[in-house]
Amino acid sequence: MILLEYASKIVEETLKEKIKDKANPKIPIVDLVCADFDGVMYHVYTSTTNKKEILISISIKCYDDLVKYGANSVIDKHYKEYKTDTEPGYNLTLKFNLDNAKNEELATEFAMLKARLFSAPYHHVFDALESGKKVDTPIQIGFRDAANEKVWLKTVDDRVMVIFSINFKDPDDIVLGKNFLSEFKKNVSGAPSVDFAQKDPPRDLSGTNAKGDGFVTFVLFKRHVEAKNRLNTIYTLQNFRNYLQYHIKCAKSHLHTRMRNRVDTLLKILNRAKQKLPTEKKTASGRTFSRKEGGSAAGGVRGRGRGAPVASPKKGTGRGAK
Repeated sequence: MILLEYASKIVEETLKEKIKDKANPKIPIVDLVCADFDGVMYHVYTSTTNKKEILISISIKCYDDLVKYGANSVIDKHYKEYKTDTEPGYNLTLKFNLDNAKNEELATEFAMLKARLFSAPYHHVFDALESGKKVDTPIQIGFRDAANEKVWLKTVDDRVMVIFSINFKDPDDIVLGKNFLSEFKKNVSGAPSVDFAQKDPPRDLSGTNAKGDGFVTFVLFKRHVEAKNRLNTIYTLQNFRNYLQYHIKCAKSHLHTRMRNRVDTLLKILNRAKQKLPTEKKTASGRTFSRKEGGSAAGGVRGRGRGAPVASPKKGTGRGAK
């Protein structure tokens, strides 16, 4: 199983390339619009007034929900000095000067923008657990607006419940997804407890309008939310839905490959089973001849040696003789 990267690879590589070329007096401009998981859009472009200034804009469907649970604190912690006027159609715009970029690590910092913004609700609930506060009403984040998929977070005693709703557009994905999610229910030492339910939402979501093809519940304990494990827990949970979809597509690709290989094997078997039809023909008078390529007939009476002349039919014999 492959774990997906947390940072946006396209944004990271684009910015690294620009930082490498910052000494070039004829540095080319950049104007890149790219998508990330969960319906997120990036716009990376060069300032119109200074070619050394690069702007990064991000658009998130559930940005208001993230701000409600602490996204602004995350921005101030990591990107306060880079904030600038927001580009129309986007939720946040950052700006930096290539001359101030000491190394390529800054590119990774900007590529982690989406992951850090989505981490705000998790930090909010984890901090509540550590401080002994309760979050009885589930926090709802519509992280995949196009598929109407949501994630809920709440505290229960000394645990944190993270519940994902799953909606598949492809009927085949429902079958494969059910098999994958059933495997998550196995207990693994040290890992969070996982439960999967189809159709009906779990009791922890009673009173909400939760709907979906299935629901996956992660139960996190204090060891998962403590400082040394917190970020790894948050980023892994963020990528859970994309991780699931990625492996479903890999499974379908593997099945198609095996089916094509099986068809090729069957065709080879059929080709080997073909029988060679007899090429020797017999005339009305009882003489035999073999048909060669090109449609010409040659041969003679059965038993003649190689190179023997072909006997010409006598006059008055054969069909149609007068």
